[in-house]
Amino acid sequence: MANIFQKLIPYRSPLELLSEHSLLCVEASKIMKYSIEKYLSNGSVNEESKEVDKLEDKADHLKLQLRDIYSKLKWTYFNKSDFLDILHNVDAIIDIIDDVVKMLTMNNVDSIPEDVKSGILELSNIVVKSVEHMNETIVKLKTVIESSFSPKEIRLEDEKVGVVEMEEHSSDTLGIEVGRRLFAKKNEMNPVDIVFLNSVVILLMRIEDRAKNAVERIRMIVHS
Repeated sequence: MANIFQKLIPYRSPLELLSEHSLLCVEASKIMKYSIEKYLSNGSVNEESKEVDKLEDKADHLKLQLRDIYSKLKWTYFNKSDFLDILHNVDAIIDIIDDVVKMLTMNNVDSIPEDVKSGILELSNIVVKSVEHMNETIVKLKTVIESSFSPKEIRLEDEKVGVVEMEEHSSDTLGIEVGRRLFAKKNEMNPVDIVFLNSVVILLMRIEDRAKNAVERIRMIVHS
């Protein structure tokens, strides 16, 4: 009998699973930040890459569960396309984090200028905060729905969305500045190393973009 009811009604709600997936992104982003700090101090990040791989594997299983559950639901609080778009962006975040850490295992750059190091560290810090704030908006979405879209809860959600949008602008500005610092050293550094480090910066900016896309979709849901 229990199996019949589990087929009719999902044991765990999609929002609960999405929150779990988002939390894996937070955990992976913190490992990424530590990996960047370690890499810039000439350390190996092979073990950290394995840790992120495990988290990504868990996230992939959650993604498959979510798609399966959502395909069976007959009624939802919002459009299926909206939910799957949020899932797509959240899943992209952990994929890009994995790409960043894997890249750091591929090439060792000697004598990275201090202004470049500080810029990359600052950017990684902004990105981690943005992923954390995105996770908070996803958790808050459940509260908004449970409150039957109460104006007070929607206002609080809007505030959280605004924080991520400001962080995205900040990361774009800083990422471009770090790129300028790198290419200004074309006569001092190996060109391959310049392109390599700039690629890491671009990936960090893409994580921020995905976090912004997810929270903007959430804003659309709570105001629909």
